[in-house]
Amino acid sequence: MADSDEIAIDRMKRILTEDDPTLLYADESAYIARLLPHEQSLDDALTLFEVGRKQWSRVLRRLPAAAFSRTGTHNRRRVVILGEMVDGYTKHLEHHLVFLKAKRERLGKPISS
Repeated sequence: MADSDEIAIDRMKRILTEDDPTLLYADESAYIARLLPHEQSLDDALTLFEVGRKQWSRVLRRLPAAAFSRTGTHNRRRVVILGEMVDGYTKHLEHHLVFLKAKRERLGKPISS
């Protein structure tokens, strides 16, 4: 999730600062396979995730409404609209938490509320 958020925030920054930037696909399976996430600190990843979202939300709150209509072109999904991307990422964490909770249940691990 931390890597995904970093990629998304970079894409949003580029949409805001460049005219119709090309947004490249990122293979999340390769991130898991090659970047050794299980060897990294969970606390550090959570800190990066939290700080990244806090800092970026400060920018988003101050943007004029017209900024959310800006676009980029994803090399697989085509046109990406900033406002739609923001909406998707506000739901992204909850989407993944459903799967995480189900996995923990199957493993017999406690689920905090």
